[in-house]
Amino acid sequence: MGSFQDYSIFRKWWKKETPPAKGYTKSYSATTPSGDILQADLNFHDKKVRLTLEIASENGKIYITTIKDGEVIQEKDLSSGRMVPIYSKLAPFQEVFSCLPDPDLLNTLGGLYGISKQPLGHVEEQTHRPWENSTRYDHIFGINREKTLWQRIFSRNRKYKEPWIIRVKKRFWSELQDLILGACSALGIYYAYTDFYTLGFSLAVFGLLFGGLDWMLRKRNPLFVKVILFMSLGSYFYYVGYTRY
Repeated sequence: MGSFQDYSIFRKWWKKETPPAKGYTKSYSATTPSGDILQADLNFHDKKVRLTLEIASENGKIYITTIKDGEVIQEKDLSSGRMVPIYSKLAPFQEVFSCLPDPDLLNTLGGLYGISKQPLGHVEEQTHRPWENSTRYDHIFGINREKTLWQRIFSRNRKYKEPWIIRVKKRFWSELQDLILGACSALGIYYAYTDFYTLGFSLAVFGLLFGGLDWMLRKRNPLFVKVILFMSLGSYFYYVGYTRY
């Protein structure tokens, strides 16, 4: 058996072509470094496969075999027109045929001639949705594609660049300013309108606003305690204003 690297090389030899014979829906062709030409044709509806082998060392002799649903129905030396067994001719190319990039074709062969039922040398490619790929415009919209806050909190391997006391000190004054600004603004709105309904709505808006400022302008994850505090107080006063006044 060849290595995975060999399989990858064999797989690159195969090129998709227009089916040369009527009734076949897919066709693949490969040329080896020694000049041998291999071809595989698939009739998907009839579950039929035709393998063609042109051997350079035999002056271009062509051998052909037709398989239907895992059973050989014809083996032929096309140069002489005689029916001959061709297993020995195909044996040196088992791994090359096993690297055909078509699972349906290989499955139809049913493992005949020692050819694998599944493509060898195939690497599963991970596809990304367009919005998952980073772009040069991410910084404009304040997009940070690192792990989210919840992923970092619940990750067992989370690492912090600085001790927690330093991180608290860095955020303390800005968070305190947000709380004071929000409280003073809410009190000003209440004294202006004397309405719990308006007060509650304002507090909820301030919670969303300060959370958005952390994310968009300060380039950091919002402090959810602060957001929840404003939202909770806002919900309470909104409920009081809606039900009692």
